[in-house]
Amino acid sequence: MPALRRLTAICIILFAGVALSPLDAAGAALKKASRKKSKTHRKRRPRHRLPSDRVAPSQAIEQRVGNQIRLGRQILENLSAANLLENPYVVSAVFYHDGFLESFPSGREDADPGRRILAELVRILDFGHKTLFISLLNQSWQQMALTDRATALAAPVVEGEPGRRRRRGTHKHAIDLFAAEGTPVRSASDGLVVLAEGGWSAVDPFSTSSRRGGNSIIVFDPWLERFYRYCHLESVNVSGGAVVRAGDVIGAVGHTGLNASQPGHGHHLHFEINQYDGSSVRPLDAKALRKVLRESVNQTPSRAPLFLPPD
Repeated sequence: MPALRRLTAICIILFAGVALSPLDAAGAALKKASRKKSKTHRKRRPRHRLPSDRVAPSQAIEQRVGNQIRLGRQILENLSAANLLENPYVVSAVFYHDGFLESFPSGREDADPGRRILAELVRILDFGHKTLFISLLNQSWQQMALTDRATALAAPVVEGEPGRRRRRGTHKHAIDLFAAEGTPVRSASDGLVVLAEGGWSAVDPFSTSSRRGGNSIIVFDPWLERFYRYCHLESVNVSGGAVVRAGDVIGAVGHTGLNASQPGHGHHLHFEINQYDGSSVRPLDAKALRKVLRESVNQTPSRAPLFLPPD
């Protein structure tokens, strides 16, 4: 009898295994089909091909590129308060961090003309040029004889548009702040406007010094020796050489620039900060920029008197 019971138990186990295996297989097939269906029905965001910044080579473009490089070289060799902000390519060359565009093929005739000019000027620009440029900016600021200064930075834009992300951190040394087009853009700091370009055109590669940046403003903050850059603006409300205070409206959010003008790429302010450290200019990375923005949101700028030494 015991042997018979053991044999019966073995048969039951074997029968159960044979009976269950088809059910397991059917269940696995059902799960696989369900996963495949969910992938099929998953919505995909439409992808837009971003425009190329290459141009059709022409003698007219070559002449303008050559003229701008020669003009920039002349300004750098004779820097003074009078010509300091005369050329947007020179200002941009000083603003950009050391090493920017150092490997850009400036001799390639179909390359972005603005970047070709900048690449050449960045190579001409040395420590002496940059130090003198910053020194002249500080002298210009001191001549304004201001009596107070901002105690904190101002938020450059009120973020947030219904149905859109507030920020995008796809840049290593910049951050995109999403807001409705037309939203006022405010100067984050006191400072001197060193570049203000509001004539961007998609069909004119020389309409602004940066085809990708579009309508742009750069403000130099003499207190911290920082440059603040605001891009893709719809409108520009200031001009080069103007004095701005933290919180002043300087422009409006837009979608100018080669990339920002494409469907799904507008509605934001591109914001950068580059720091002069006494010898070179270095960019703040996205993490440092987020910290600056948090501080600007949590503090309300006020004015504090400047204690100037007696004559």
